[in-house]
Amino acid sequence: MNRYHHIDIGLDPFPYNGTTTTTTTITCDALWMGVPVVVLAGNTHVSRVGVSQMQKLGLPQLIAGDENEYVRIATELAGNAKQLAALRSDMRARMSQSPLTHVTRFTRNLEAEYQDMWLQQTTTPVS
Repeated sequence: MNRYHHIDIGLDPFPYNGTTTTTTTITCDALWMGVPVVVLAGNTHVSRVGVSQMQKLGLPQLIAGDENEYVRIATELAGNAKQLAALRSDMRARMSQSPLTHVTRFTRNLEAEYQDMWLQQTTTPVS
């Protein structure tokens, strides 16, 4: 985790963003440690996870629509020490307040969905 103190900007990989792989951990760890991450929006679930993360953090300015914009966002951010410092200073608070870290709420909602599915299955007549 100490290495994140030496990283200015994270670049979410594409076309396979952080999802159910180690990349999610790396992306979320970077964000938790205050490293802003630039993401590229793709057309499939696995290429839009980073978009979801940035939206949940209220950082749509870090979402690129194409590869040229991805490079532009990263380059402009690299050249703006004031903006980088501002992002770093409140990134952990953003993470703490976002749904990305509300494990208990997520688990309760998931359990409620499972229960609803089970109830629908047991109350729906078989034809």
